[in-house]
Amino acid sequence: MIKRTGLTSSEVKKQQKIHGFNEMPIGDRHTFLHSLFNVLTEPMFGLLLVAGAIYLIIGSLEDALILLGFIAISIAITLYQQRKSEKAIDALKDLSSPRALVIRDGIKQRIAGKEVALGDLLVLEEGSRIPADAVLIECHDFLVDESMLTGESEPVDKSSNELIYSGCLVIRGAGIAIVQAIGLKTELGKIGTSLGEIEGLESPLQQDIAILIKRFAVYGLALSFIVFLIYGIAYQDWLQGALSGISLTMALLPEEFTVILTVFMALGVWRISRQQVLTRHAPVIETLGSINTLCVDKTGTLTVNKMSLQGLATQSEILNLANNSKNLSSDQFELLTYAVLASETEPFDPMEKAFHEGLSLHRKNHADNFQNFHLAHEYPLDPEFPAMAHLWSSPENSEDHLVAIKGSPEAVMPLCRLNDSQTLDIEKQIATMASEGMRLLGVAKASYRKESALWPDNIKSFHYEWLGLVGLKDPLRPEVPAAVKQCQDAGIRVIMITGDHAVTAQAIAKQAGINAERHLSGKDIDGMNSDQLTKAVSVTSVFVRIKPEQKLKLVQALQANKEIVAMTGDGINDAPALKAAHVGIAMGQRGTDVAREASSLVLLNDDFSSIVNAIRQGRQIYDNLHKAIIYVIAVHIPIAGAVFIPLLFGAPPMLSPIHILFLEMIIDPTCAIVFEMEPPEHNIMLRPPRDLNQKIFSASNVSMAIIQGFGLMVIVTGLYLSLLHLEYSQNFATTISFGSLVLGNLLLIIVSRSRHEHILNILKRSNPSQKWIIGIAIFSFMALLFIPFLRERFDFSMIDTAGVLLILISGLMSLFWCELTKFAFKVIPKKPD
Repeated sequence: MIKRTGLTSSEVKKQQKIHGFNEMPIGDRHTFLHSLFNVLTEPMFGLLLVAGAIYLIIGSLEDALILLGFIAISIAITLYQQRKSEKAIDALKDLSSPRALVIRDGIKQRIAGKEVALGDLLVLEEGSRIPADAVLIECHDFLVDESMLTGESEPVDKSSNELIYSGCLVIRGAGIAIVQAIGLKTELGKIGTSLGEIEGLESPLQQDIAILIKRFAVYGLALSFIVFLIYGIAYQDWLQGALSGISLTMALLPEEFTVILTVFMALGVWRISRQQVLTRHAPVIETLGSINTLCVDKTGTLTVNKMSLQGLATQSEILNLANNSKNLSSDQFELLTYAVLASETEPFDPMEKAFHEGLSLHRKNHADNFQNFHLAHEYPLDPEFPAMAHLWSSPENSEDHLVAIKGSPEAVMPLCRLNDSQTLDIEKQIATMASEGMRLLGVAKASYRKESALWPDNIKSFHYEWLGLVGLKDPLRPEVPAAVKQCQDAGIRVIMITGDHAVTAQAIAKQAGINAERHLSGKDIDGMNSDQLTKAVSVTSVFVRIKPEQKLKLVQALQANKEIVAMTGDGINDAPALKAAHVGIAMGQRGTDVAREASSLVLLNDDFSSIVNAIRQGRQIYDNLHKAIIYVIAVHIPIAGAVFIPLLFGAPPMLSPIHILFLEMIIDPTCAIVFEMEPPEHNIMLRPPRDLNQKIFSASNVSMAIIQGFGLMVIVTGLYLSLLHLEYSQNFATTISFGSLVLGNLLLIIVSRSRHEHILNILKRSNPSQKWIIGIAIFSFMALLFIPFLRERFDFSMIDTAGVLLILISGLMSLFWCELTKFAFKVIPKKPD
């Protein structure tokens, strides 16, 4: 005997302890040794190991050991950053896995697919992805797509006591099943199929960065080879030439770009998840800042998705239940009863829950004539005909059935043979109730005597009698008007899509702050050609009586206007539109697994404001990525110049590999931590959307970085060459110039935190990681000066007050130059009209 209350919590734990979790083994997990090998084979570490070998050849064991020590620290930092990114992704695995609706302890619960245990009772609905192999114990019109398993495209009709398989999709109907196999024991597991939800980075930005690194590597190697030849031929010092060549290659190789992209995208996915939005495809982060049109479903996204019964309209009167506590008349009670009979017996839909609750409230005053009737057959909701019907068999005679139908008034009314006067009266009732923001359904009844084994072909085969209208209200989420205003300020047009009546939709749109002057219905859309629709969608923000397949037409029409479209959806038929949109957003609470799989983002709380927060987060991530890129390009120019320019003047090199590695230990965590943690600028949602075709390595970005870096290079190398010209020792000149370079680097970090604000405003914004990195960098530089062993290895000397003043003055000059460059580029974005 199967318990309809499902497993208890203790039974679940026992089953999971014996059989494990319902998941496939992860095959691409990187071990520590694998990650270490990948780090050691990167070009930068290869160059450092060659430099260490050269130090050993020339007999400088201490220099080699210091270099190897810094290599170990740098490897540790890199592995830490990789692990942090992996943990951010791992934290999202449970959210991104297929979900399951189960009955446990007598309560319906939605859980991650991996938590499903043997013996669990699964509640399966249209659009659900079956999470484990199971046996149906109850079902109605249950149709399953098993193509993933069998390759057959034709859906399979299932009945009670039949097996259903993990990974297959419920196309139609509903059912309850008991789990028979999980994980590798399922049919899907036996053939070794594993579905990954969070995909690897395959981004155009990643491709751009890879190309740029290759170009830098080619230029760097060519220039380094020239340096090597100059030292060898002109000075007969081939080993020093090799060290200088390695130093120049290290200075010109911006390997930080790869770190930036990996860390920013991985942590970006995690940060967006904190806004209750799951990112299924990380490259979509690049697109979030470009969205200029946001198409959202009204129900459950703009509204709270908690329906309450507000009105009943029979042919004699309209009863407003919100302000009326009187008993229902017999006609009104019959209307409500048939609304319940046309609903699921265990409702999941908020409207059907409202009908059940309303009937329970008023049943005590009326006789329940249908308590012993049995549900014999159902006609589910059809996208082509927005109505559903249930047939109930009489306890006295199983051949006699009553038919209950509910659906949009426009669909139900033509089935009821109404005369013109009755139709006009109902249309007036619709207008009155819709103007109050009610969502309306028409309800009718019929009788049917079954005289053959087959049921009638479709829902229209019966002779219906009109009973009336039921009105429901789903209040607007309180935060929606402010969120819509934020979108409009950010240059994003919000479009509302609904299956409701036009008057209801316009009332809700006005409350939300959406332009409701014009509206288009699904019927209007079907009557337009592509050119007419493209023109119409440019001036319309409310779409009513929309079928799921018409969403695809809307997306394509908006895209024809060069708009960057985000689209929400929750049903099977929403999948094409979600896939076609630049950003498809599936509903996490009420959405089907098919919709989730077709989307780029999953809205975990189905809340409109979470979409707006995700767009803001996406803009912030891309904005900070810009800052990090500008910083990395700018900081590499003075480092490369400090290696190459002294050679042109016949001076000894200012930097060796050990100096550059010290600087890299500041640069790497800066670009991956400081800029990633940088809070959003105050006007981030007051800017127009970014052009989707705009490259992050734009002429403006690269030019500003080059000019900033060039200024720092002139200051640092000019200081070094001037000190040598004034016959100061090389160690003193190196110490002062290196101190100037370190200070210029730290000031560049602060300056680069904003592309348009001056440094005083930047310092008012908190960024704890900046304090730590700057503090550690200053402390480390002081250690190089005051610890004799390190001072000798870095070829430094002690400096006096005059030397400190030189470093501070050069730092102020660097700060002035960077700030002047920002001002000259006029990067302050304009507020959209």
